[in-house]
Amino acid sequence: MKKSILVICALFSLSACSLFPPPYKVPVSQGNIVTKDQLAQLKVGMTQSQVLYLLGTPLLRDTFKPDIWHYLYTTKYATPDTPKSAAPKLTLIFKDGTLTKIQND
Repeated sequence: MKKSILVICALFSLSACSLFPPPYKVPVSQGNIVTKDQLAQLKVGMTQSQVLYLLGTPLLRDTFKPDIWHYLYTTKYATPDTPKSAAPKLTLIFKDGTLTKIQND
């Protein structure tokens, strides 16, 4: 009799956990936030050090193509029902240490 009461109490206590809302999960943001003001200051002909000062370290710098820098920003939400944010991408192409091309999404 004691075992059956103990089992029933355990089942009720475990089922009560499903009544609570799920815990809050923090969205994870990664990358570089590039503002419109920073994009306005970015000009073809700038040196790599000037771009580093203005935008910071790029998120992706290819080992085999070190003259191409990628600035990305993404946000990943823990719950599947929230909308996924688009990943803004800024690609900078250098030649001989100076900025030659800006590709912005």
